[in-house]
Amino acid sequence: MYEDNDRMNQNQDANTPKDPYTEEPNQTGSDTYTWSGSEYRSASQQQEQRNASSVYQYAQARNAQLKHQKRKRRAGIIIGSIGLAALLLFTGAFGGAQLINRLRTADPAKEAQPVEQTSPENKDSVTLPISETPKEEKLPTSVTGELSTKEIVEKVKPSVVGVLSKYQYNMQEATDQGSGIIMSEDGYIITNYHVIQNGQRFTVVMDDGTSYDATVVGGDSRSDLAVLKVDATGLPVPEFGDSDDLSIGDKAVAIGNPMGLQLQSTVTQGIISAINRDITVDDRVMTLIQTDASINSGNSGGPLINKYGQVIGINTIKIGGTSSLFSNNTYEGLGFAIPMNTIKPIVDELIAKGHVTGYPVLGISGQTMTQRAATYYNVPLGVLVTEVDPMSDAGKQGLQVNDIIHNVNGTEIKSMDELETIKNKLNIGDEITLGVYRLKSFGNGEEVTITCKLVDVGTLSSYQQTPQIDPNYGGNTQQTP
Repeated sequence: MYEDNDRMNQNQDANTPKDPYTEEPNQTGSDTYTWSGSEYRSASQQQEQRNASSVYQYAQARNAQLKHQKRKRRAGIIIGSIGLAALLLFTGAFGGAQLINRLRTADPAKEAQPVEQTSPENKDSVTLPISETPKEEKLPTSVTGELSTKEIVEKVKPSVVGVLSKYQYNMQEATDQGSGIIMSEDGYIITNYHVIQNGQRFTVVMDDGTSYDATVVGGDSRSDLAVLKVDATGLPVPEFGDSDDLSIGDKAVAIGNPMGLQLQSTVTQGIISAINRDITVDDRVMTLIQTDASINSGNSGGPLINKYGQVIGINTIKIGGTSSLFSNNTYEGLGFAIPMNTIKPIVDELIAKGHVTGYPVLGISGQTMTQRAATYYNVPLGVLVTEVDPMSDAGKQGLQVNDIIHNVNGTEIKSMDELETIKNKLNIGDEITLGVYRLKSFGNGEEVTITCKLVDVGTLSSYQQTPQIDPNYGGNTQQTP
């Protein structure tokens, strides 16, 4: 129970209740002031009223503050918008004036072109310049003469033949197969010399399957060309073109018999990969046309054809697989043909004379001594002479059959190829010194030195191109230096 206490602060109204939250109790001495129940309830009610009033006043003040801030932001946005509009209006007017002034004073020749037509010379341009594609005039075939591959085949294929060269090898008949091209209606056929070099009997098979026996008109191992003759008339003759007019990248078509008659008249197509390509074949240099049109064994002697359907070469060799010409490396797409402008004078001379003149020769036939034979007979390695032409200077100076040539102009040789390499650097009429081992009896011999002159192959009394070793064909191993 609360008790009244009369000992209150004398400065305080006795009828005014004290706020228990804001005023401290009056303490004097040891006496302690104590609240009455009525005073506490009255003070609590007053405090709640003051708290509610404070909240209301704070809310009113906060709302007023927010309204003021909104008015400030709205005024700022309006002022900024007006300023921006004024700035844009001023800038547009200034830029328009500049553009009008430029248009009035500009030199049209110096103005930049639209992007689509920007010139590479325009240094201000950052676009990629695209040149206009050159317009090639499209003319009908009847005007340009250029043929499709199908038209080329229809034009030339009937003139391509198969060539069979038969000979005896190891007591059996062997056959070399190649290709050829008809050069005249009365039966002259051009082919490679290496196709017929071992042959004793020859057969020409036409595109329609008709077969003819053939004879050799002439052959030349150095140019790898030969001419055959069949007894026929009215044969289809192709058009022969000027190989000097070829360009790298021109279309090239080859027709022939890869692997022989089993794949007769096979057509392959490519381009002219190179012209005037010097290739060493059997120690002689041949200037040939290079093509990537597929050429394989059996294509030899067949035609290489240009985009107009003209025969511009005779296919002769390829470099590929395990080529004996270029070690054992593997190559593909390297085919070579004899140019037609090289072929013409040689073929004409073969038909007229049966051989080609103008080559320096010793006038002998011979073959390379094997290591086994040299060891057996106790003789040096070199070239065994098997025939001496009586009209040759070598024969007149005493060179004999069975002599072994092992030295030429002071250089030791071991093969016919090495003899050919030295001789081919010389000319008709040049002297050549031969170191010769002459066998007198089995196991016994003597050294002989013979100096003679090289002669024109056409002056030999018994001139003929005897068979020559070829890495792709077996048979006779004799050569004619």
